[in-house]
Order: sequence, then C-alpha cells, then structure tokens
Amino acid sequence: MLKSTFLILVLLFTAGIAKASEVATVAPAAVTSESTAEPMILTTTASGIAMDAAVAALKRAIINHNYTFVREQAINSRLVPYAQEVRSVRLVYFCNFAKMNHALKLDPRAAQMLPCRVTLVETPSGVDLIAVNPAWVSQNIGNSALHAECRNLKQDYLAILEEAAM
Repeated sequence: MLKSTFLILVLLFTAGIAKASEVATVAPAAVTSESTAEPMILTTTASGIAMDAAVAALKRAIINHNYTFVREQAINSRLVPYAQEVRSVRLVYFCNFAKMNHALKLDPRAAQMLPCRVTLVETPSGVDLIAVNPAWVSQNIGNSALHAECRNLKQDYLAILEEAAM
C-alpha cells in the first residue's frame, strides 16, 4: 500500500499537479461556465474487478469513443527489470489523431497534454481510474479556442472513464 501511494505521488508530481485536492468524479454534472475553475483530476472507481479486467474494459471504452489505443505499461516500466515491475499501477495511453492534429493547429502548446492517458491503480475495493483533466491544463494557456476543445476532450475522458467503470 505504501509503495502504491508513493508511486501515485510520483505520477502526480510528474504530471505537474500542485494541488491534488481538486478532483472531479464521473458522477457530477459537467462544468459549463468559462469562469469556473476546472478540477485537476478526473477519476472514477471500477468496483470489484481486478486490474486485467479494468484494463480490458478501458481499452474497449477507448475504441468505442473513436480513440486509438496506443500502449499500456507499468508505472515503473523500463526503470526496473520487467519481472520487478509494479503490477498494481498501470498507464494506458490513447489518442484520437484527428483531434490531436486540430488541437496542435490551434496551439502547439497542446502537446503538453499528449497523448491522452489514464492511470489505473488497483485497490482493495477495485481499480481507480485517474486522468489529468485537459481542460484544467488548458485554462492557463490563454487560448480560448484550445480551451473550448479541451473542455470537449474532458467530456470524452469522462465518458470513457464512466464506460470503463461499468
């Protein structure tokens, strides 16, 4: 448990997250106001399932929402020998290349958010699915057209997380 908590903190630090207290779950209504601060994290829990089943459900949800699965890895992949990789924390990368291309045309700084990724953390009650909110990242870039696209991307993330958790 301590090792998993440490790895999550490392993940959050590398994602550039300063205040992990701002969290949005799949259940609340979508943020629609431009002036409303976006939560940093989007999260939900797939209760009562193991990591392999959660990863498979996430891959299906990614494909169902017109995204392409890119890769899956352990959080410490390539840092330790394969046999010693942490199996309880996985990263799943995915992309919609048309949306990526459009976002990069709007602002090259959109590359900060690419590719899309979800972190899966196995817990005693199931698997937590966690993603950095692209609308939170974009709200400080200062490009309103990009921010509008990232709010749409946030809705895609929420739909994917919700479907994967069912």
